[in-house]
Amino acid sequence: MITFIHTADWQLGKPFSRVADDAKRTRLQEQRIAAIKRIGEVVRARSAAFVVVAGDVFDSNSPTNTTVSDACDAIQSIGVPVYVIPGNHDHAGPGSVWSQPFFLRVSRDRSPNLRVLLDATPVEEEGYVLFPCPLSRRQTSEDPCTWIRSHDFTGLDDRPRIVLAHGSTLNFRQDGDEEDGGRQANFIELDRLPLAEIDYLALGDWHGMVQAGDKAWYSGSHETDRFPKEGQRTGHVAVVDVRRGGSPVVEPVQTGHTRWLEYPATFATDAGPAALKEALEQLVGDAERRLSLIKLSLSGSLGLAGHAELAAVLEEWQAALLNLRRDGSVAVAPTADEIAALVHTTANPLIAHVAGQLQSQIEGGGEDAALAGTAIALLHEFAKAGDTI
Repeated sequence: MITFIHTADWQLGKPFSRVADDAKRTRLQEQRIAAIKRIGEVVRARSAAFVVVAGDVFDSNSPTNTTVSDACDAIQSIGVPVYVIPGNHDHAGPGSVWSQPFFLRVSRDRSPNLRVLLDATPVEEEGYVLFPCPLSRRQTSEDPCTWIRSHDFTGLDDRPRIVLAHGSTLNFRQDGDEEDGGRQANFIELDRLPLAEIDYLALGDWHGMVQAGDKAWYSGSHETDRFPKEGQRTGHVAVVDVRRGGSPVVEPVQTGHTRWLEYPATFATDAGPAALKEALEQLVGDAERRLSLIKLSLSGSLGLAGHAELAAVLEEWQAALLNLRRDGSVAVAPTADEIAALVHTTANPLIAHVAGQLQSQIEGGGEDAALAGTAIALLHEFAKAGDTI
């Protein structure tokens, strides 16, 4: 029996382009480095012999020198051998990060425990044998594990045999990346592998932890990097106990700290924004705000005052969270009193005249009513700013 850590899809240097604030993007990127150091804590707690990274250490083949340097320092802190294969984001083609002088120099000096497996050939170590399936192109129509099908296993002893591969499988096709269009390539045919000769398949490319076969697992990313799908475990590594000829025992252990949350908010009265603020405070405590992202699904309608209050709540939470994404919209449904205040204002006859026309459109219904509601909300804000009501 041997214990090791299976992880993948670190994607260090990921730009997080949907997060507008530069400082918050940097905070997300730093958490991906910090999560590597937490893998070291799991290694020591579970007495793991080594770590395998099944592709996509870097988000691209052109990481900054700072990202490379930070990665090497974090890998060194793990304290046991770390075996890496190139994935689709950091494939081992010409000019890859793995051949760049800076990476070669820094990894040699700062992370001597790092081994990048660029060749599809067995790596025999004391106590285990690795079968790496590195990608040399971002996308390939060939199964990256093809070479294993014809491999002669007769010369090997009873050491556990572990395959490292990056790609989609029969049951779990590629987890579409929000930033690259969700390709489906690098297809791994699990049922064509000599599974009796293999004890564990460490897979990468799917960003949530999921079992793909009796001996095949995706570990998912070590730090959550997107809003998870229902039932999907994210921000974990797999602690694997395996022996030759036995069934692997896989335990998920959390290493991620960022929280990606979803919350639906439907409004019917102007009390809604205050209720939303209270709900968000319960969902995310003060200490968690700096590391939380929320996707807010908005629906329903609010009066003019309610809309103004909602805007203030959203502005406050956008500043507090790593990111606040808003899906859907809240219709403008001004109350009769709010419309009357605009129509009958004596401070600005022009506002009163325009408000009267918009009131007629609202009462008429249809698409014009919705547009008129939005327009009267803007008119209300303009009037309020000028202290005309």
